[in-house]
Amino acid sequence: MNRIFTEQLGSSLTNRLAKVYYLVGQDPLLLSESQDLISQFALNQGFDEKNVIQIDANTDWNDIFERCQSMGLFFNKQILFLNLPENLTALLQQHLQELISLLNEDVLLVLQLPKLAKATEKQQWFTEANAYEPQAILVNCQTPTIEQLPRWVLQRAKSMGLNIDEQAVQLLCYSYENNLLALKQSLQLLSLLYPDNKLTYQRVQNSVEQSSVFTPFQWVDALLEGKINRANRILMGLKAEDMQPIILLRTLQRDLITLLELAKPTQKYVLTDPLPTHQLRENFDRLKVWQNRRPLFTQIFQRFTYQKLYLIFQQLADIERAAKQDFSDDLWDKLVSLSIHICK
Repeated sequence: MNRIFTEQLGSSLTNRLAKVYYLVGQDPLLLSESQDLISQFALNQGFDEKNVIQIDANTDWNDIFERCQSMGLFFNKQILFLNLPENLTALLQQHLQELISLLNEDVLLVLQLPKLAKATEKQQWFTEANAYEPQAILVNCQTPTIEQLPRWVLQRAKSMGLNIDEQAVQLLCYSYENNLLALKQSLQLLSLLYPDNKLTYQRVQNSVEQSSVFTPFQWVDALLEGKINRANRILMGLKAEDMQPIILLRTLQRDLITLLELAKPTQKYVLTDPLPTHQLRENFDRLKVWQNRRPLFTQIFQRFTYQKLYLIFQQLADIERAAKQDFSDDLWDKLVSLSIHICK
């Protein structure tokens, strides 16, 4: 199986149309563009029927199986897009396994998954799918992180024939983080406004709007990294979107409990002791902390003492009490204060 990014899909399709594709992620723009690109190339190779099916508890699997076994009246080959849920139940895995056994040269299978865990890759249906098509293509359709986004903007601008300076790239990333559709539309507008295809900071600044879309998870990640300006920017964005503060508290609480478990002392300590980093690796494995989040926990370990960790828990409890009992109007101010306390 070959793993690629969406910007590599075009050249991959030009080289060879695989029999099985996995679109992994939840970014609407990347998923839509990947589906369209696969459909376009497949159509040129005779796949003139496309079926898009949302898989749920009411899915008629017999109908799907029949599609793979019988030829339609007006088409020769078909693309089968299956949008899978995150939870692949044992029954669903059985259905997928049977589907794989029915695949043939006249069926192009495209499976869309919110994420692909290591455990999923070990499931029988997945193993058999890769045995059927050893050169299957996995397309990463996750929204680029703030670190990855500049590369994505540069690549997209280059594909559009635009020459964009570094400051303009940073401004676009700041303005449209987590909103690739708006970012794409902004680049399209800029290409129309400036036929010379030169995008300077001033030109971009004159046309962009603030369209970043944030999640509670990004706020928590910024806190773990100690990035107070980013944390408060995300917090204000979430407030503008009418996010419920209790959701933020629950999201943060989950990671703080993990932090507490990671810091569980193995010997006598005093409150002013820094959190022990020597036991992190084995505890990461024990608690099944995702690889991409381990550096975040490591960073907060280097800033925290036991005393500070306990004070954060107390502050979190006070805010939750205010949210549930006092119906306090200054909850967002309290969240800002909490952010500063965690980051400093």
